Amino acid sequence: MATLILASFGGGAVIVIGLATWLGNLWASRILQAEKAALDAKLESLRHEMRIVKSAYEHHLDLILDYYSMFYRHYRLCQRTARADARKEEPDGKMVETKDEFMVELREIINEWASREGRIRLLLPATLLALHEEAIGRFNEFNRAVADFTSSEPSPRKKEQVFIQIEDTKSKLEAGLREFLRTESLLKEMGRPCE
Repeated sequence: MATLILASFGGGAVIVIGLATWLGNLWASRILQAEKAALDAKLESLRHEMRIVKSAYEHHLDLILDYYSMFYRHYRLCQRTARADARKEEPDGKMVETKDEFMVELREIINEWASREGRIRLLLPATLLALHEEAIGRFNEFNRAVADFTSSEPSPRKKEQVFIQIEDTKSKLEAGLREFLRTESLLKEMGRPCE
């Protein structure tokens, strides 16, 4: 019976079925090659984009670390001055006004801030820029407190009170920078402890 059915369709049916199968496989192979080429091109584009992002992140990281280093230098100057008396004795016995010493170092820091202010404003996201401006306001308030400081000022001294506010702003800025730079999550991904 099977021979009879094959004979009725003839050998042409077998050839047509074989040819259809071969053409189907050929088209499927070409479609897969085209899809693979498109995916490879897209993957290479993504790799290129990731290299650019990595480079930009590293450059951004350097700028932010430079910014924080400058901020911390200003913070440490205020910290030393907040706890200092009106005068201090140098190793050679000469008495120096701590206010004058502070103002000399402050001028250097202000020049450094001024040279980088434009980059800072473009670099920091809005929340961190607001903290930066808050810090500048606190630093200016501290400068006025130091300028007005006398050794007869009652305790707690105004400069010490303002420095507490600077420390609060510093803590908020550090937390914001850690969040922005994803410090904790990157350290977790690398398997390092966060603290």
